[in-house]
Formats: sequence, structure tokens, C-alpha cells
Amino acid sequence: MDSTVATPRAVVPSLAFVHSRIPASHPSAAVLGEERMGVGVAIDGRHVLTAHYLLLGADSVELTFADGRARELVGTRIHHETGLGVAILEGPEAQPAALATAAATPGQPVFLLTCTEPNERKVATGHVSRVGPFEAFWEYMLDRAIMTTIVNPGLSGAPLFDRDGRLLGIVSLGIAAVGRYSLAIPIDLLVAHRAELLGEGARRGPARAWVGFYPHAHDGGVVVSGVISNGPAERAGLAGGDVVLSVDGHAVQTLRDLYRAIWKKQPGDALGFGVLREAAAHVIEVTAGDRDSFYR
Repeated sequence: MDSTVATPRAVVPSLAFVHSRIPASHPSAAVLGEERMGVGVAIDGRHVLTAHYLLLGADSVELTFADGRARELVGTRIHHETGLGVAILEGPEAQPAALATAAATPGQPVFLLTCTEPNERKVATGHVSRVGPFEAFWEYMLDRAIMTTIVNPGLSGAPLFDRDGRLLGIVSLGIAAVGRYSLAIPIDLLVAHRAELLGEGARRGPARAWVGFYPHAHDGGVVVSGVISNGPAERAGLAGGDVVLSVDGHAVQTLRDLYRAIWKKQPGDALGFGVLREAAAHVIEVTAGDRDSFYR
């Protein structure tokens, strides 16, 4: 990357090591664990942005900045739709990173900052390889995710910067594939949902319907690999191995088709899933849930 060492050094004070503890009783603990570690970045004096699952269900969150001092929090905010989370600091203000004002573009030089323990900081460089759609099996979809050539040398939640040290996104995933890469949630989603994430106003739009299952794309269709315990799907009778053929009578062939169909509805609405199970067709009616309430 055509940038001096001074640029990463300048943004190091904005990076925080995140250590969360989650009660065993919380619905996320069985899958994500009772102890989670990652990183976040200060976006102003009081708010630290990170990947939402690092804060999900936590009853204890400790943030450590470059000065080595652990910081206490006023609270946290989770935004399932974007995958972003915010920790709200108490006490002295943090040194924030500047936000990028232009969207990431393919070929753009970038770097990320991360760590694996509180007193460590690592940098890795690369380029934006693609900006485009991304779907995942936890009922998550982005229209413009940032894919990079960087292999993350540390923990998730890492801030992704342009060559001038402006924040482009939050690295949520390191994906092992041909030409391994890191995926980042673009910072424009923070801007779009600022009121919700920073507590400055009401929710933007109605809540999305949530099913509580793990669908995967497979051979030109969608297969359910599992369901969340006591979630809407399990309560309705959807099960691992079901092949989803349609939602409310409309055929679905991809995760994007599936999520678009589900998200036309709101919590409390009925969703009719046409599924193939053991060579027999069934229609299973699921009453959509509210993910925010379920994981609160």
C-alpha cells in the first residue's frame, strides 16, 4: 500500500480490545460462546464501533485502548440488520478515527488494525477486491459488502481504513476460500442507521420478520441446516434437512430470494414455507419473531 507507517500509527489510539462475557442462559451463548474477544474503533469520544456479535447478550464488556487502561461502559447497542454494534464509554473521551466520506471501490489500497490481546496492535495491508452483495446463513444480507485481499492477522471487529487513515468499514469475517479475504461492513451503514446505533432517535423503518433458522444455498436451492432453540422456526416445526421451495407461494432458489421474501413481513406476521422433506412436499406456517426481542 502506498502509505507511510505514520498513517497506521496515527489511528492506533482509536483501536480498542473488546472482551465480553455472556451468561450461559443467553440464547446466543450456545453458538457464539460465553466469552468473546475482538476489537473495536472509536468513532467519536464516547462511542466504539465493532461487530455486533461481540456485544450480543453481554453482561460484562471491557474495552482496553493503547494506553493499557480498561474502560467502563455506560451501555451497548446492537443492530442485527447491519451486523454492527456500539459500546458507549464512561469517563474520559477516546480519540476517534475519521470516517471516510467516499465509498470503497475495487482496487483501492486499504489497511486494517487488529490485535489478539489487550496490549498488542497489528496492521495488515491489501486492496479492495470487490464491493457487492453478500448473504450469510444467519438471516443476514448486505447489498454492498467490502471484500478485501487482506488476511486478518487478529480478531474480528477490526477497523478497515483507506490509505489516509479514514474508516471505511468494520471487518466482520475472515473467510477461507480461494484467495482468502476479509469481509467488511461498510461505514455508510453506520451513517444510515446512526439514530438507532447511537441512540439519537427512533428505529428507521419497521422491524424485519425473523425466522430463527440457518439456511444454506445448495445445488440451486436452499436447505435448512438447523434451527435456533425455541425460535420461531423450531416452534413451527421447520427442521434441519428441509429444502425450502417457496415462501407464501413464491418460489425461492437463493438466499437472496429467501431473505427478500421473509423481510416483506414484520414480527407477528405469518409466513408459509413450502418445503420438501423426505420426498414429500409440506407447507409449514411460521409466525415471524422479533430478533431484537429474542436476543435482548
